Amino acid sequence: MSEGRSHKGQAPAQAGRSQTEATHTESVNSNTLLAETTRFPDQAAFAELFRSYYGRVYQVLYRLVGDEADDLAQEVFLRLYGRMPQLIGVDVGAWLYRVATRLGYNALRAAQRRERYRDALGHAPDGDGWQGTTPDPEAWAEVHATQQRVRQALGRLAGRQARLLTLRSSGLSYREIAAALQVAPGSVGTLLARAERAFKRVYGSLPGGAAETGDVP
Repeated sequence: MSEGRSHKGQAPAQAGRSQTEATHTESVNSNTLLAETTRFPDQAAFAELFRSYYGRVYQVLYRLVGDEADDLAQEVFLRLYGRMPQLIGVDVGAWLYRVATRLGYNALRAAQRRERYRDALGHAPDGDGWQGTTPDPEAWAEVHATQQRVRQALGRLAGRQARLLTLRSSGLSYREIAAALQVAPGSVGTLLARAERAFKRVYGSLPGGAAETGDVP
């Protein structure tokens, strides 16, 4: 994210919180906070929404894009800030997850297109990789390879299937998933089962994937 974005210096500091602290705070009345924000220019309501939701939004994005998650999470909240007056009465958590998964999925597909183009040109990936940066290169390489296969498989699924799996593996309930993806709560189980089967088929077809269980990320 560019340095010109006003919240860049504030939001990343929240990313270091523990998962428990970052988890969606059930007691936050987000609609009331939005209403207050339209009346008071001190941004306190936006800050409270950020503290309540940033951790979960970041987790969702990290499963899709890895190290790009922080920048995309910033983008999600910048969009929230710009649309807060229009979101009064809306389930803000569902809106955030919906925007996050769309941005993450689009970024994942774009990264895969860049990788295919780079491979076609015969270029090696940029960066130093694991060399000299971890005490256990083999373990790091194995974990990294699995993460890359998972993201590659997600990128080959239909958009809704990839978002379903990402939200579920990030700890969202069926109710939260239904609200985020705007589907009937009773259909989430069936949709997840189909998405899991599709994921396993795609994952198993990837180099190295057949040797693993093909579990959902």
